[in-house]
Amino acid sequence: MENEEIISNLIEAGYPARDIRVIDEAVFVGGDTRVTLQASREMLQAPPGSAEQYSSTNVVGPGVTKICINPTAGYNSYSNLSQGLDLAIANYNELGLRFTFVRGSTIGCSATIVAAISIKENNWADFPAFGLPGGSINMLPALDTYNLDINEHIITHELGHTLGLRHTDYYNTSISCLRPYPDPESDPENVGAIHIPGTPTTAVYDGSVMNACSNLGSTGEFTSTDATALRALYGPSEVPNCLNVDLTVFRGQTGAQGRCTCSSGGSGPVWGTNLYTDDSNICTAAVHAGVISTSGGTVVVEIQPGQSTYVGTTRNGVTTNSYGAWAGSFRLIGAQTPQPPPICSSFNFMSYRGQNGTQFRCNCPTASLGASIWGTDLYTDDSDVCTASVHAGVIASTGGQVTVTIQPGQGGYAGATRNGVTSYAYGYWPGSISLSP
Repeated sequence: MENEEIISNLIEAGYPARDIRVIDEAVFVGGDTRVTLQASREMLQAPPGSAEQYSSTNVVGPGVTKICINPTAGYNSYSNLSQGLDLAIANYNELGLRFTFVRGSTIGCSATIVAAISIKENNWADFPAFGLPGGSINMLPALDTYNLDINEHIITHELGHTLGLRHTDYYNTSISCLRPYPDPESDPENVGAIHIPGTPTTAVYDGSVMNACSNLGSTGEFTSTDATALRALYGPSEVPNCLNVDLTVFRGQTGAQGRCTCSSGGSGPVWGTNLYTDDSNICTAAVHAGVISTSGGTVVVEIQPGQSTYVGTTRNGVTTNSYGAWAGSFRLIGAQTPQPPPICSSFNFMSYRGQNGTQFRCNCPTASLGASIWGTDLYTDDSDVCTASVHAGVIASTGGQVTVTIQPGQGGYAGATRNGVTSYAYGYWPGSISLSP
C-alpha cells in the first residue's frame, strides 16, 4: 500500500510511469534514486514557478549546516570506495556551499548520510525528505575494481541525488549512456524536473557529473555548470565577516560549524595551536592554521570545548600566545596537518606554578647532558627539561618528544646520577615538573 501511494504521488508530481521502478520492494526514479513515502508527499507541495541543470522539488532546508557521512565497516573495507568518498566530500566542500560534508563525525551533525554497500542491482541514493538530505548512498562492491576517478565520480553523483539533483540528461539518457537506457526517463514536457537558473537546458556527453551514465574517462570533478547549479541551490545567503563573529556565544554547541570571511589575514591576538581560545582573532588563527593566506578568504569554524591549557607556536609567519584554562575553543576545518610540538626550551614553566596537573607536549631536538637540573623524578621547574628528560629515562640524548606536567613545589629535591646525567640536590623550591613519554 505504501509503494502504491509513492507511485501515485510520483505520477501526480509529473514523473512519467516509465521512470518509476520497484526494486526489492523499494521505489526508484531515474534508476538510482530511491523515493520514500515522505519524499513523494513533499513532491506534491512544490513551490510555484520554475524556480538539475535539474533538481527535484525536494531540496535540503536552510537549517542544515553540517552533513555527517558515516561509512559502514563493509564500505570502509573497499579501498577505492573509501578514498573516492573522501574525494567526493572534498568536491562539495570546495564549492563554499552553506553546508559542509564531514566524514565519520557524530558531533554537531545537522543531518547524517550512511555510506553503505548496495545489495541491489545498482548504485543508488535517497532523495531528500523533511528538509534533510537523503539518508544513504549505496555503492556496488564491483565499483572498487575501477580506477579512483570513476569511484570519485559516481560517489559525487550519488551524493548529488541526496541533495535533490536529478540527472542532467533525464530527458534523453542516451546522451551520456550512448545507448538506449534500460528504463528511459523521457519527459519531453519538462514535467517532474525543475530547471536551475543559470545552467544549460540541454545536456552533452561528459558535460556534468549528474549525467545518467559515467564513462571510463570520467574525472570525478564538477564541471562549471555543476558548480553553478549547486551554488544556485545551496550557496550561502550571506557570509558574515569573521571580525563581526563572537564565538563565545556558541559555547556548549560542540561540533557546530559556521562559515565566515576574512578580507585579510588579520593581525589580532590568538591563543593556542590547532585549538584556539574562542576570543582569538579568527582570521589570524586561520593564517596560523594554514587554511588561508594573509590575503584572506572564507573559513569554516567548528566549536570545541574549553581546554585546561593552550600552547602558543609560530607557524606561517604568525606567533600565537600560550594561556591556561579557558571556557571555550574553536578549530578551523581544513587546517594543515599539525606540526611537531614546540621546542621545550621555548617554555617558561615557572609561569605555570599553581596549575598543578596541567600538561604540555614539547619537543627536544637534542639534549645537553651538561645543563643544570635539580631533583629526581620530580625536578625544580627551572631545570632544563630536555636534560631532565634524559635523566628520567623518557628520551635518549638524541632527543624526542616529552610531556611535561606541572607539579607543586617540594620541601627538598634529591640528586642522582642516571643515564649519564647527574642532577643536583636542593632544598625548598616553589614549583616542580614531572616528565613522561
